[in-house]
Amino acid sequence: MSVALAVALLALLVSLFVLVALVAVYARVRALEASRTAELSGYAPLVGRPAPAAVRPRSGQRAAVVAVLDADCGLCHNVWDAITTAGEQEEHIRFVALADRTDDFAALPGGGAEMIADVDARADLFEGYSPTLLAVDAAGVVTHRSFVYADTDLGALVRDLTQTHDPGRQHPGGREVTRA
Repeated sequence: MSVALAVALLALLVSLFVLVALVAVYARVRALEASRTAELSGYAPLVGRPAPAAVRPRSGQRAAVVAVLDADCGLCHNVWDAITTAGEQEEHIRFVALADRTDDFAALPGGGAEMIADVDARADLFEGYSPTLLAVDAAGVVTHRSFVYADTDLGALVRDLTQTHDPGRQHPGGREVTRA
């Protein structure tokens, strides 16, 4: 076997490995979107479950928008900015960010949203992908879930989640928001 052939076969092997890894990641995200992994693994689907007490709406608030974030994720910082801005405009909705750690978010302004590093609450709501936005109704039940991607219109998604619990707007219950 010549050196050129060996290098070509090695390059082919590496390419196949990368392709398999990309397909596996894509399949995992798609499975999360369809909640198949929750059902197959015996866990209850996130939508319809009670949210942890740390992120539920407070007295007088009609809902909560919860962002499940990762401090190392650049897109998560954009989600933090979006919920902070929305939180300054909505007074009857609680905006909460659950992060693995808050030190990377400490320098960011947070007037309209709360940043919480509650390991148990985050583990209860984390489905293997961040950032994720959740809507929680006044009773503390997760009603909607949306994975956030680089091409997601964050402003429109946050508005949709806040209007879901607007008493003057009819909205089908239990609908999952998957992409904006």
